[in-house]
Amino acid sequence: MTQDVSTSASERRSGASAPLQRNIRSRRLLLLERTMYREGRTPFTSVFTIQLFGRLAEGRLQQALFRLQAKHPLLRCVIEDGVDGPRFVLQNRPAPIPLRLVERKNDDHWQTEVRREWVAPFDASRDPLVRLVWLRGGEVSELILVGHHCICDGQSGMTLLRECLSAYDEPEKDLGTYDSLGAIEDVVPAALLKNRSFRRRMRWKIGLLRLIFLWERRKKVRSASPIRGDQMYFHRWSLDKAASLQLTERCRAEGVTVFAAMSVAFLQAFREVRGTQALRNIYTMVNARRFMPLLRPDAMFGMAPGVKLSMKGVPPPQEMSASSFWTCAQAIKSDLTRQVDVLGRDIYDYLVGMEAMHGIYGRLIGDTKSALTVRHVTISNMGRLEFPQRYQSFWVETIYSPLVMISPTPANTVVISSFAGRMELAIVSDEQSLPPDQARAIRWRAMDILRDCAEYPPSSNWGSRTSRLRVRRKQDE
Repeated sequence: MTQDVSTSASERRSGASAPLQRNIRSRRLLLLERTMYREGRTPFTSVFTIQLFGRLAEGRLQQALFRLQAKHPLLRCVIEDGVDGPRFVLQNRPAPIPLRLVERKNDDHWQTEVRREWVAPFDASRDPLVRLVWLRGGEVSELILVGHHCICDGQSGMTLLRECLSAYDEPEKDLGTYDSLGAIEDVVPAALLKNRSFRRRMRWKIGLLRLIFLWERRKKVRSASPIRGDQMYFHRWSLDKAASLQLTERCRAEGVTVFAAMSVAFLQAFREVRGTQALRNIYTMVNARRFMPLLRPDAMFGMAPGVKLSMKGVPPPQEMSASSFWTCAQAIKSDLTRQVDVLGRDIYDYLVGMEAMHGIYGRLIGDTKSALTVRHVTISNMGRLEFPQRYQSFWVETIYSPLVMISPTPANTVVISSFAGRMELAIVSDEQSLPPDQARAIRWRAMDILRDCAEYPPSSNWGSRTSRLRVRRKQDE
């Protein structure tokens, strides 16, 4: 039998139209939130950095953070241990969102502060799971928003920054409010949770999930030693407006997305630098909010399910040509569309099914703590960031690619985003899974492939090295 995640026995006897009665001042962490929260001291942070031109006032920024906290219930919660696992508990008088001021030294100073922040754990028993760092300069500043991933995915982080700047710029503007803490009952329709057919289907799916988990555990290869937090790193770069526009136009002409083209380029680059056996799978994270209409688009939410992209038909590195590159990109676009449609259809099954797996939480965490050797890459595509650029007293110059510290766990992640016509990219990994010099080589190779296959001269900044071009061209006849 599966755990009843929806209603009590008395509610089931009262009929399908009975309203759900539950405590909205606290809830247990969902399983996926729990795997990110761990014991509360393991860093699992999302980091969002923007550069501003103009002067800010400390008091006004603190007031904007206060209004942000007043809107989002999860920012007024602490996490307490309960008999059924850790729980979000809403506070009447929450501690304020911390604001740390640092005097800005130079244009790269923000990267030093990001590296400091993303390994610093939260004290979730006392403080909010979000904090802000202000690198204060004369006319140039950076704001670094740090959020625990269990409540803050990419969209949540960008929403918080956008609302913070809006509250600063227009102190009288109403940000709105809501009461939901994001429990299963808040995102899955009540009628579905009570549906007998759905509950029967979930029983056998949950059994299947457990079998798949046990089987996958047998196949995993373990690394020689655990990974430390100080071994995690990120390597970032950008494409200027000309290169970004060139790539976008060529992708449009080929009938593919920029994400699909980027996926092929990084797939090829990883295989060339690391070898084909070192890369078994490629994944991408999906923003599932559009499939859950009960979840507000501006609500805090920490989960982004992933799908595995098909590598079928991808030629060996030495046989990749410009024409086969675009063929592969078209195939990835079609495969991703199909898989996202399936995910959208099954999203409620996925969420409810995972909630029945709390019993094997210890084994899930044990696997990640034992530091498995990673043989895949995850591409996180934030896309074009919808963010105002001009405000009354400042200007948003740059939004750097969001970064995630996925605890000291092996992972190769590529993050892609775009703002104000410029593409931002970053590789996040650890020294065991991907030595930093190899990450840089992958960066050069991927950018060379994109420029070569797009057939553009090296006049704009593609963040690449023209001397490394090795994509084999062949006649299309």
